[in-house]
Amino acid sequence: MLLADVNDIVEPRIPTLAQIKDFMESEGWVAQAPGSAGCMWLKGAGRIGIPEISGEDPFLAQGVIERIARFERKEIRFLSNYIRYYRTDVTLLRAARDDYMETIPLDAASTLISSTRAILRASGTTAWSERSNIAGNYSKQGDSVVDRARMDHTVHGPFMIPVLVPLPRVDSPAPLPSLEGEQLFQAAAEPFARRVTRTLAQSLMAINEVIVQPEGMPSARDLHLAVERGVSREFCSALTRILEVPSVAEFGTQFQWAPAIEAPATMPKMVEITAMAVDKVKRAAEILKEKRVEPRSTFSGVIVELRHVQDDPWGLVTVSTVRHGRTCEIRVRLNYEEYQEAVSWHRDRRAVIVQGTVREGSGRRLIVDAPQSCRPIDEALIPGSPSGQVIQMRRPLNSSGE
Repeated sequence: MLLADVNDIVEPRIPTLAQIKDFMESEGWVAQAPGSAGCMWLKGAGRIGIPEISGEDPFLAQGVIERIARFERKEIRFLSNYIRYYRTDVTLLRAARDDYMETIPLDAASTLISSTRAILRASGTTAWSERSNIAGNYSKQGDSVVDRARMDHTVHGPFMIPVLVPLPRVDSPAPLPSLEGEQLFQAAAEPFARRVTRTLAQSLMAINEVIVQPEGMPSARDLHLAVERGVSREFCSALTRILEVPSVAEFGTQFQWAPAIEAPATMPKMVEITAMAVDKVKRAAEILKEKRVEPRSTFSGVIVELRHVQDDPWGLVTVSTVRHGRTCEIRVRLNYEEYQEAVSWHRDRRAVIVQGTVREGSGRRLIVDAPQSCRPIDEALIPGSPSGQVIQMRRPLNSSGE
């Protein structure tokens, strides 16, 4: 559940009535016909009336939350944040020093905020089309996500800035007809705003694993893996500016995925980059500017459909992705053993990265007949690297910095 493990960091705030109604509707509460005084919402034996008012009334919202909490048997503190961020991805950005630090110099805060925007903007572009050097050609789709992003109030404890990326409603897919003996799984497509936040997380993971952890400076060949996961020169340059701030010994990001839309279960909750890696990250930015480090014939996204007919040695996996400046779905043909792995990835909500030639089949459907690879995008990039599971399993900081 969202923010259940960071309630010591994020102060509970009363959500708006609109957020409460959105949560109730999505969680099975049914609004009855409105009367002169308001509307009654029902869920099983639960009955909660919400008066009809103009504007916002935090005391009224608090009362509604208290009644929901009693029915759901949840703590009010937890439920308030859960509803407030129900349809919002939250990224907590932390600028840390070796000692406990509640404040940072104003110049450092200015750098952190401006560089955070640059990192999100770069992620918005590479989420639409992976590239090593954006060179000012930012995508309109990515910029629209940045324009809708918000900065929440700073929180108590080590200096943190919460960045909020609101997500749209996503409808469940219409059931598809299946053949006799056919195994069929379906899932909703990932909204682009979620793809942007996921690309930001993937990029930090890739920087940590490909650039920071190995000995020596990164090579252009090494950076191919990072670029395929969303890293760009602009991303590295913005991260460099943060790591160069004298008062910052470590830059940390903590991700909390909106519960309204399922997030990949193995995406990191926290990624930390030490300031001692600044020269490596800076060199990566220089390489990505000097040399053309473009991704191979790859695409990435979430699995939205799996099909397998009994006794068939092949299965079909459909990936929702972005290609040539448009959202699309690409069907990937896998042998049965690989298909069974893909079923487990779908169950664990793991995004995948596919390398292979895309052709247009019947009905203009895009198909990869023989992929060179099809693996989870969060899988370790370097064999034996500890970054994947270590980063994913680290617990977030509490308000005392422990």
